[in-house]
Amino acid sequence: MRTAFSSAMVEALLEAGIHFDWTYGNSASAVHVATYLSQDPQLARDYFTVFPGDPLFGGIRPFLRGDGFFNARYIFGPDAQVQDRSMVPDWEAIRTSFGNFRISGFNGRTGETVHWAREDMNGLDDFLRHARASASLPIVMPPTKIGTDIFFDGAFGPTGGMPIDAPIEMEGFDRFLVVMTRTRSYRKSQTRLSWFVKKAFPQYPALAKSMLDRHARYNKARDWVFEQERLGKAYIFAPHRMPISNGTRKLNELAETYEAGLAQAREEMPLIRRFLGV
Repeated sequence: MRTAFSSAMVEALLEAGIHFDWTYGNSASAVHVATYLSQDPQLARDYFTVFPGDPLFGGIRPFLRGDGFFNARYIFGPDAQVQDRSMVPDWEAIRTSFGNFRISGFNGRTGETVHWAREDMNGLDDFLRHARASASLPIVMPPTKIGTDIFFDGAFGPTGGMPIDAPIEMEGFDRFLVVMTRTRSYRKSQTRLSWFVKKAFPQYPALAKSMLDRHARYNKARDWVFEQERLGKAYIFAPHRMPISNGTRKLNELAETYEAGLAQAREEMPLIRRFLGV
């Protein structure tokens, strides 16, 4: 779970007193949005370093039951907890927080990417449903139904997983703090499961197509972000190294990755402040 690294930026930003008017995320970073706006650094830490140790978090058994390798209904549900500590974000704190947000989901039937904001949600259950939709990774997690539509992970949208389209198109921003979970040299490769993707989602042709060419969109968006950095319009926070994968659930490895992210974020905070002008 590479987001153990990026989650540390939540703690670093909060301890630095940096508050954005708008925050964006998709997939697992929807959790970052929630913990940042609710100003809960402990949950930001525990969600990716303690919670994955819960047997209900996921595994082969929930996958075989149809709940997904990551048990989405539990992870993004009102009963999520570990060691008697709730893993549910404080919706009231999010609702009344200093800034607004957007999290994105991919409509499996139409191929449209939807960017939901706070006003699109009515209460905690609704927020959790949208967060789950944003993180519903095909194959390893079931899709999420909202209204009559079926949604998958927002990473299958036009930018391939980098949530930069919403701030540009919907709010008109042209300067960005971008938090990555891949090293600066990373390039996404085409999936080696093309044959499986074509057979697995006959009812969602838009999703299948997006899965097959996602690498090209992601790399194009990534190139654009680094060009913005060269122009002084973006600050990119990326790991020096990434020793874990999205499937990692060993708590010691997750904790080490989080601490590495926190140390790097604190080290770079003066540069981030200079970029933001705060």
